[in-house]
Formats: sequence, C-alpha cells, structure tokens
Amino acid sequence: MDQEIKYFIFTIFIFGFTSVIVQSLFVPFIEINFWRPDFVLIIVLLVGKRFGAVKGSTAGFILGLLQDSLTSLPIGITALPKAIAGYAGGKVKTLKLEGTSYYLWFMLFIFIHELITFFFFQYKTDLSYTYLIFSRVFPNTIYSTAMLFVINILSGKYFSED
Repeated sequence: MDQEIKYFIFTIFIFGFTSVIVQSLFVPFIEINFWRPDFVLIIVLLVGKRFGAVKGSTAGFILGLLQDSLTSLPIGITALPKAIAGYAGGKVKTLKLEGTSYYLWFMLFIFIHELITFFFFQYKTDLSYTYLIFSRVFPNTIYSTAMLFVINILSGKYFSED
C-alpha cells in the first residue's frame, strides 16, 4: 500500500470513528430544539476534499453505515446521502478553489444531504415535506456549516494536502 492509502485509512479510523461516537453521544447535549449538526457529514466532506471523489464516497458510505448501526436509524438510510456528499466534496477538489469558496460549496452539499435525508424521514411522519425543509433542513444546514468552520480550524492541518 502506498502512503496515501495508509493515510486515508488512518484518517477514517481516527476522525471518522471519532465523529460517529461524538454524533451518537455528545450531539444530543448540544442540540438546539430539533436542530443538530452532523459531524460525520463534516468529516466526510473534508475527506472528500483531501482524498478525492471515490475515497470521499467510500468514506461517506462506510461512516453512514456505521452511524446507522450505532443509532436507532434504519441501516443504510444515511449511507446514501453521505456517499453522495463525499463524492461531491471530492469533485470540488477538481475545481481548484481557493480560500473560503469551499465553504459555499460545502454549504450547498450539506443542504442537499439534509434534503435527501429528510426526504426519507418524511415517509415515517405525518409532517409535510415543506414543513421539514423550513423546520429541520435549513437550521441543520446552518448549524452544520458553523461546526464545519470550527472543525476545519481545529483539524485543518490533517486535511490539507501540504
């Protein structure tokens, strides 16, 4: 195995599994109303930015399945949106963006992830999809984007290509 694959596996083990544990145990304590950040999605986007689209979607699928297995969610319900977000995060790497323009793209990907996730959840509830968009998707997108800033500041050196 070359050094890049070893570092990818190391990153998934350290940051990925830690984010799943933090998402399961500590996010309920920082939840505001029903709004919660998605730390696993943030790590998947950063992995996609660092390693590319294929590894980003692989990380999204693996961490999505792991997150579903540790929570009360049906197995695989968050694996698809996280895999799509990881792939999109990796494709942004080809645009060669600089500075904070990544955050705008990542905000869009977080929004799309939340749309897909709550599209699946909408079938289990008697709430309308429009209500879920305004009461869950928008606030979760803002909260996850704010946490993306914090996590990128704290762990940015691990996800940079230098």
